Amino acid sequence: MTLRSERSLNGTWELTDRILTFPLANACVLAEEGAGWIPAPVPGDIHQALIAAGRIAEPLIGLNSFDCRWTEDRSWWYRRTFSAGPEWLQAEVVELEINGLDANAELFLNGEHIGSHRNAFCPFSMDLKPWLKEGDNTLLVRLSAGVEGVSEADIDAPDGIRAGTEAERGRPERGDPRRTFVRKPQYSFGWDWSPRVATTAIAGDVTIRAMNEACIRDVSLRAIEHDGQVSVAVTVTIDRFHYYRTGAGTVRVAVSDQQGRSAKAAWSGLLRSGYNYIEFEIPLTDPQFWWPNGMGEQHLYRVAAELEVGEERAAYPTFDYGLRTFELDTASNFAIAINGKRVFCKGANWIPADAIYARVDRERYETLIREAAAANFNMLRIWGGGRYEDEAFYQVCDRHGIMIWHDFMFACAPYPDHLERFRGEVEREAEYQTKRLGHHACIVLWSGSNENNWGFRDWWDDQTQGGAWTYNYALPRIAQRNTPEIPYWNGSPYGGDEPNSSKVGDRHHWYDCMMNPEMEKRITPEEYDKCDSLFVSEFGYVGAPVKETVLEYMDGAPLDRQGTVWQHHTNTFEKNTVDAGIRKHYTEPEGLSIDAYLMYSGLCQGLMYSYALDSMRYRANCHGSLFWMYEDCWGEIGWTIIDYYLRRKPAWYFVRRAYAPLRLILRPAGDAIRVVIANDTMESRPFELEYGYIGLDGRVRDLQRRSVEAVSLARTELVTLYRGDRDPAAGLWIARASGVPEIEPAILRAVDYRRLQTTDPGLSIVDVDAQEGGGMIRVRAERYAHAVHLLLPAGAIPVDDYFDLLPGEERTVHVRSASALDRAQVGVTCVNEGKE
Repeated sequence: MTLRSERSLNGTWELTDRILTFPLANACVLAEEGAGWIPAPVPGDIHQALIAAGRIAEPLIGLNSFDCRWTEDRSWWYRRTFSAGPEWLQAEVVELEINGLDANAELFLNGEHIGSHRNAFCPFSMDLKPWLKEGDNTLLVRLSAGVEGVSEADIDAPDGIRAGTEAERGRPERGDPRRTFVRKPQYSFGWDWSPRVATTAIAGDVTIRAMNEACIRDVSLRAIEHDGQVSVAVTVTIDRFHYYRTGAGTVRVAVSDQQGRSAKAAWSGLLRSGYNYIEFEIPLTDPQFWWPNGMGEQHLYRVAAELEVGEERAAYPTFDYGLRTFELDTASNFAIAINGKRVFCKGANWIPADAIYARVDRERYETLIREAAAANFNMLRIWGGGRYEDEAFYQVCDRHGIMIWHDFMFACAPYPDHLERFRGEVEREAEYQTKRLGHHACIVLWSGSNENNWGFRDWWDDQTQGGAWTYNYALPRIAQRNTPEIPYWNGSPYGGDEPNSSKVGDRHHWYDCMMNPEMEKRITPEEYDKCDSLFVSEFGYVGAPVKETVLEYMDGAPLDRQGTVWQHHTNTFEKNTVDAGIRKHYTEPEGLSIDAYLMYSGLCQGLMYSYALDSMRYRANCHGSLFWMYEDCWGEIGWTIIDYYLRRKPAWYFVRRAYAPLRLILRPAGDAIRVVIANDTMESRPFELEYGYIGLDGRVRDLQRRSVEAVSLARTELVTLYRGDRDPAAGLWIARASGVPEIEPAILRAVDYRRLQTTDPGLSIVDVDAQEGGGMIRVRAERYAHAVHLLLPAGAIPVDDYFDLLPGEERTVHVRSASALDRAQVGVTCVNEGKE
């Protein structure tokens, strides 16, 4: 037998349910029962099996989530039979590993209780040899939603401060104060942007490994530099199984670049019982670095490790490693540097991509991360109320250059780390996840929690310290031990005497704008010019998805904006903000058709995100803007720019333009207007700048020219222009790079769009260049055109859309589609088309 023989138990299992108090002593009888079982996917969630069996309808459409609440009041039993040959019984260790047990798991093999598990964020692992038999073996796993065993006394101890719910915002079914006692994705009990669909799942891979002598448990790598020579420090963790015998062994590691060049190291010696830590330093010739999206290549080395004991060999699964260095500068800023270069972090917050998170697959990850990269993101923040994602997520981020700010899984509540059992689970979880994820190039920052440091002071009035030990001692200690090259930050937001300061650390910019009790401040983009934060890690604005998505989640219900289904799928914090935004910026919302309402809603969201992101990027003291949030876990009118069905909302295009590698920005300063260019690339760029005032019809043109330079990795003020007596309702202040189409013109409207004296822009399609897989469309406006929208056949996706055109401006847009574009199927429109 080899050192390691592996078998996957993924696939179709059987599932049944019983009362919550069904005795564990009766598991041996249940394991033999023949009736009442339904097929269930593993990895998977009970909801998937129940949908397939016709016992529930899809929870995420209509009002169906309410009809799934009963699943929390049952115990759920997964069953799988597997065979074991005589060679497995002769192995030294037969190890079962189950990932993603959610939650309160009890495990049985052949009717015998073999273990308990209380943490969805780290795997259950056990040697099955004492219970394994030749032939068929029956594995039984009992799960529940997880909170049923938490009492009122538990959640009141030791200080009586409970986790908040959405009840105070009119959603009593969302949230559960017991959630903090259960180590599973916290959002599954409901959030402002998620229904209550309490997950119960075997959400990860199930594997059995038969092993002899020893195995490789972990391979960690860290870039080091000595006198200009770059090397990789490698630590290989070997587990030798025999409890007192030593044995000779050899470990080999190879690190290969994408050109096929390989650097190798080997060690031979005596392996002790238990853990052995073998360390190498492997010099790299011509080291190839990993860079964030927009700054360079995402070079990934391939790492292979092998263990040899006697005549037997075992290979560790190969994986990719990105060579990079990090620095978190907190001396006078809050800024991240990669490979010695300071990065302006552009992106959003990531939540689990499905309320039933076990059904998120690699294809969904691929689509979402590809779309983030296409929108010029270089960072996502994994929010602390979700989960540590599957390996596929981080692999895709590695390939696309998306840095990850990674919260540990604690959010919006004090946590019971006064309990030893809770502390133990936290330490096991952090130990596992830092080791699992540390080699991924994308991981650039660990963060202790979401908003809990802020909560200590401003929500709970210093009446609790629940969770402080976790963020201040356990997590930094474990992160430093396992991933010393990755910075740790105690939470988000954090910094200063008052967490959520504008002067120190990172900030969640909510109550000044979108969550301000004054509606006018929520819907006024210029309010973001007042933000002076060093790094904005959360802010947001709500908007509707496209009509196709609304029709899907409404599930045949009337498209009544006051109706029960519509309101159920509207974010808790919307609070009539969409209507108010439409009224301010475009038109009266009352009486609008659904199509017009959705369009204006999307444009308002795009306007708010674009202006806010520009305001943050404009300031030289700001080093990151991450909005809330990127994608949805179900369909709703909410924060995101990609909806649950993976369709772009109009705001996606506004964000893409705001995050362009080279971005001209105009900002008022009294009677002056400053012109700044942000350059996030590694090269400086000289160009001819045209700037000034232009009338909406193009007849008035007060423009000047100047030779300027966009300095690499900097925000550079180019010129200052003055408004004078120009009419703000009759024209625009602009700046554009002459003859440089990749730098889009900057436009400053000094009044709300609704007050502009616009007329029909004379839009036309100048040319359609049909090509395999889509084509190019060139459009032109004779006069100012706002929110130019391409009318395309189903399935055709433009690179840009909902953009403005200045008088006489032409723009060429690439379109991706399954077939070449047909001129007869292409049209163009805009908000002010047909306006007299």
